[in-house]
This record gives sequence, structure tokens and C-alpha cells, in this order.
Amino acid sequence: MKPKDFFNLPTTTAQKQYEALRAFYIEDSSAKEVAEQFGFSEKYLKKLRYEFVKQLNKGNIPSFFITKKTGPKKLATEKEMIEEIIALRKQNYSILDIKSILQAKDKKLALDTIDKILKRSGFAPLPKRTKQERQLVLVPKKILPAETTILKLEDETFSTERSAGPLIFLPLLEQLNIISAIQKSGFPKTSVINDVSSILSFVALKILGRERLSHDETWGLDRAIGLFANLNVLPKNTTLSTYSYRVTRKSNLVLLKKLSKIFQHNDEDQGCFNLDFKSIPHWGDASILEKNWADSRGKAIKSLLALIVENADTGMLSYTDGTLKHHKEKEAILDFVDFWTKEDKKSPQMLIFDSKLTTYENLNKLNEDHIKFLTLRRRGSQLVQKALNLPDDEWQFVHIDNHKRKHRKLKIHDGICLLKGYEGKVRQIIVTGNGRKNPTFLISNDMESSAKHLLDRYAKRWLVEQEIAEQIAFFHLNQPSSSIVVKVDFDLTLSLLVHNLYREISKYLQGFEKCTVPTLYRKFIENGAQIEIKGKDIFVKLKKKTHLPILFELPWLKEPTWIPWLSARVHFETYSTT
Repeated sequence: MKPKDFFNLPTTTAQKQYEALRAFYIEDSSAKEVAEQFGFSEKYLKKLRYEFVKQLNKGNIPSFFITKKTGPKKLATEKEMIEEIIALRKQNYSILDIKSILQAKDKKLALDTIDKILKRSGFAPLPKRTKQERQLVLVPKKILPAETTILKLEDETFSTERSAGPLIFLPLLEQLNIISAIQKSGFPKTSVINDVSSILSFVALKILGRERLSHDETWGLDRAIGLFANLNVLPKNTTLSTYSYRVTRKSNLVLLKKLSKIFQHNDEDQGCFNLDFKSIPHWGDASILEKNWADSRGKAIKSLLALIVENADTGMLSYTDGTLKHHKEKEAILDFVDFWTKEDKKSPQMLIFDSKLTTYENLNKLNEDHIKFLTLRRRGSQLVQKALNLPDDEWQFVHIDNHKRKHRKLKIHDGICLLKGYEGKVRQIIVTGNGRKNPTFLISNDMESSAKHLLDRYAKRWLVEQEIAEQIAFFHLNQPSSSIVVKVDFDLTLSLLVHNLYREISKYLQGFEKCTVPTLYRKFIENGAQIEIKGKDIFVKLKKKTHLPILFELPWLKEPTWIPWLSARVHFETYSTT
């Protein structure tokens, strides 16, 4: 390009604007001529002139040329920080180590900046080092939690960021007499920690939804969780894991029996139970485990089989058994009947379950014991075809009350059938119009209740699967850390206890009665607090939270509660700051 062409044929936008304005004001060219010369529209040129004049009137000189910016010739890092970086490199810290140490002191610096400082100071990159060589570098010492002991109340104040939730359950444990139930269940003790503090340590972690005992970095130093269990701090993961191996099925059963009295004896309880199996996979070396069908994976996997029983009327979990084997799984329903009958002195009113839970022979035993059952019948192609061939005048329509169901109007046939291994006749309700390709066959020995009542009962059975899904998500039952059956059974028992405690709390939370455990934890239980101990009084000052006013509707938070195993009175208040 010739020098003359640079001015006659401008290429950059800023140069075009300058030359156009110069031609209009200095060379007296018309707006039309200028616009055609520089490829502008007349409207754009008019706007350009308007902005140009506007800036001049304000005393600003429009900039059409690039001004060379001058900047610092060296890094703008403080001298003290540069000296600290150099001192750390002399101790063979890498740039990642240096950045971490600076961040711990609230000094933020990019890795690239640290690298430039070291290069300007003449330091070469560190050579690759072995693990032993890296361990020779001086690193900050790990803060270890104090040795666990029984709590000795002394006047002090401490705080917790998110783990104050278990303290909200302290008055409820006393009100329901849970501590007495634990003491009478025969759980192991140690020379330092009694049975109540040991069990409450697990309960605290269950309330907080802790995933694994091995993740003790999150609670090993937390004083608030220790206070819940009457300890200075909770035991370490090794202690808790070892303790769970010592628990027997007998102790679990005793606690389950006592909990059944605590949570089930009320006006709502009619003795109707939903039962379901749950396959709990083990992701370690599970060669000793049997294969069980897992719906979530669509195949049989190495796992532990557990029975979970829910009270259909109250929503409380009533019984768990994590010790089942294939040769005994069909008898699990009879074990529950024995458990309930011995403790309650009367048989369950009705048991609701799916077709694979037990055999027709066991249905006959339930009938002989005057226990009503409601279950699905195993259907074959001939049974389905026979149902489809029934005359239209033998069918009737019923409406299901559950407003959440997509298919509420069902077509049913209410009749009688015979089962192999079952003495006498059984009531059979064939259901169509429920969104499934083939009819569903419900069988029961309840001859008096209406078909609509039985359909409503079985529809609610799916709630037990929802309860299991909650436990999987919040109590992490699908991540057992061991294939030892007794340990998993202990985990199930404590999950039942904590689940029922959450359900008990939800009764008093207006608008949240039907919320899942994870939702209750997130909205109400997950919170921090300042805790102040004065003599025999413990003041728990909960941090401000959106739903805190609703939480304080709990009757035991309105008044101080004497906690015998703490030998102290607990007060709940709202902290003045978030």
C-alpha cells in the first residue's frame, strides 16, 4: 500500500470516522458525498456528527487514535508476599503448596503469578520427586480431635456452622422415653463410653445424613454433635465401626420391640402394615453374599436382603430385618407376625405386600391365624386371557381417592378364586384401566371390605417404597461399608429410629407434614448455632433461617427441658445474627 492510499482508503472504523468528519467539516463536502465515499448511510453519519458535537460541548476530546498505555515494568505483588514466596520455595514447597499456604492466610495469588515471581528470582522448576522425598518437606501439622470422653459441663461458649440439628431432637428423645429403650436393649459398652452415648453417636450422624463413617473429617472436631451424645466429641470412625461389629441381632430386636410401643400405639394405629424387600448392594469384595433382584439395576446383584415394614396408617416404620437369606426369605413375613404378636399381644389386622414376598402356603397360615392379607396374584398368560374373556356385564367401575394418580377411574371384576396350597376360597379383584398392558390381580381373605377400600389400601402400599427411597437417599443404605450382615442390620435399626423421629417432628410443622426426610433436614434441621453453657443450663441459640419460626412451633422448643442423661436443662433461642 502506498502512503497516499493509507489516507485515501482508510480501513479501520476509527480512521473512517475521523476522515469522514474531517471531510464534512474541513473540506465542506456534503453529507451525501461523505456517506458514499466512506460507505456510511446518511443516518449513521448524522448520528456520528451528533455524538462528535456532543462530546465537544462537554469539553471531551473524542479519541480516534490508539493511545499507548504505560504500565508497571514489574509485578504488582507486595514485597512482603514476594519474600514469603521465596522463603517457602527455599523449603522445597511447590507452587501448589505455596498457593495453599497463602490461601490459609487469606492471601489470594494465582499460580501463574507465583511461578513468575520464582522465575524472576532465579528459581528453577522443582524436579519430579518420589513420595518419600515429598514427605520430607515440612507441612503444617494436622489438627487432631481430642480423645473422646464423657462430657463434663463447664461454663463455656462455642459455636457450630451446620451441625446444631441433632440438639433439636434432645427434648423429643426424653419425651418419647427413647433413652430408657436404649438402656434396656443390651447394647455393648466400653470402659470409657456407655451404651447410651455410643448409640446416640450413631443417631447424631444419622440425623445429619452422614454418608460414611470414614468421612469423619466433617464431625471429628464438632462440639455440638458431641454434646448431643453427652461426649466432648464423637468417637472416631474406627471406634464406631468396631462397635457396630459387636452389636447382635438380639439387641436390635429388643430395641425394635420397644420402639414399636413408642411409635405405634396411638389412635390412628389400626394394625395395618405394608411390607417390602430391599436389596442392599455391597460394592466391595462381596463373594460371600447371595444374589438378589435389584429393581433399580434391573438384574440380580450380590447384595444383602432386608425386610422393611411400614405402618400403613401412621407412616412410621415398624420393623426391619437385614439378616435374611434365600432359604428364609419367604418366612420373613411369619417372623414379623411373631415379633408383633409377642410384643403387642394381638395379631396384625392386615398385611399388604407384593406377590414375591411369600408363598400361598404361608398365606394359608395367615388366614388360619385370622390375619387379613392383601397381595398380588402371580399371573400367567392363561390367567390373563381368562380375565380378558370375562363378559362386560361382570365388570364395574370404581374411583380411587388418591388425587395424584393419573388413572383414578378403574375397571374391576370382584370374584372368588382357588390357590394351590391354600385351603378354601380367596377373594380376587381383577383391575384394568390402571395404565398397565395386562390386568392386575389382587387377592385377599378380606371378604367384608368393599373393593374400593381394598384398592385404596393397596395403592397406599407404594408409600413404603417411597420410604425406602428416602432411606436410600438420606441414610445411604445402598452404600454399606461392610458385607457383615449384623452390621447392616444395626444400621437398618438406627435408620428406622431416626426416620420415625423425623416423622414425629413433621406432625408439628404446619404445611410440611408429608415432606420427605431430606426436605425436612434441609429446611429445618441443617443449621448452625451458638451454644452457651452456664452451670446446669445449656442455651442453644439457632441461627436465623427462613423456616425457623415454623420450627419454633415445636412444643418442646418453647419451654426449657430437663435432660437427665446430660444432667442439664436445654433452652432454645434464636441467635441475633445469621
